Amino acid sequence: MDNKNLFVLGLKHGIPIVFGYIPVGIAYGVSALNAGFSPFETVLMSIMVYSGAGQVLGVGLTAQNASLFAIALATFLINFRYFIMSACVFNRLPNLSNIKKAWTAFYITDETFALFTTADSKTAKIQYIAGIIILTYSSWVLGAAIGVVASSILPDFVTAALGIALYALFIAIVMPACKKSMAIAVLVVCTALFNSFISLFIDMSWSVVISTLLCALLGAIFIKDEQEQNTKEELLANESTTKDQTIKEQN
Repeated sequence: MDNKNLFVLGLKHGIPIVFGYIPVGIAYGVSALNAGFSPFETVLMSIMVYSGAGQVLGVGLTAQNASLFAIALATFLINFRYFIMSACVFNRLPNLSNIKKAWTAFYITDETFALFTTADSKTAKIQYIAGIIILTYSSWVLGAAIGVVASSILPDFVTAALGIALYALFIAIVMPACKKSMAIAVLVVCTALFNSFISLFIDMSWSVVISTLLCALLGAIFIKDEQEQNTKEELLANESTTKDQTIKEQN
């Protein structure tokens, strides 16, 4: 497949993401305006940050009058996973120059990562991911711009309802992992409770940062142990299945 066809294929595969990005982008745009951002700042944040969870968190902390340091630290923590995702992407693009790596890393999202890392080796080229990136990034910025325009047109009760969609975004991020692991589900609940408790004594913005750091540390310890146990159980189950098949073949 030539470069043009790979690029077009990336565009096609990015279309489903667009239908998710634009509504969330609209909700972000409305909430950012409600938090005190100007229309220009709202759209500029989508252009320069390009992180749904990071932007939502930034808007929420800004509304609480958090310090710039607290916002930057919280955003860094919530987006730390992109370091790992980018490394996985670049592992499939070994000959990429440093400039292209820097350009690509900025546009890596959960959805972009999922599409590219699951593509076959013939498709996983820079032209393919470029098609995905251009379409999805444009749709996210467009969603924010539509949110800015819609905020001045839609009734107040509608714009207030759109703000709730941002909380749904966070729920959508954690729910798949919670369904797979009871330990993660318990950790999420404990993080929320701990954050609510310490926010009674310290600033809300710092309670988010502290609860995230401490509970992430606990998760790294206990969830790792659970995953290792699950891996051992899977290996034992596979060995048992192999032995049963060998016995049947011998008989």
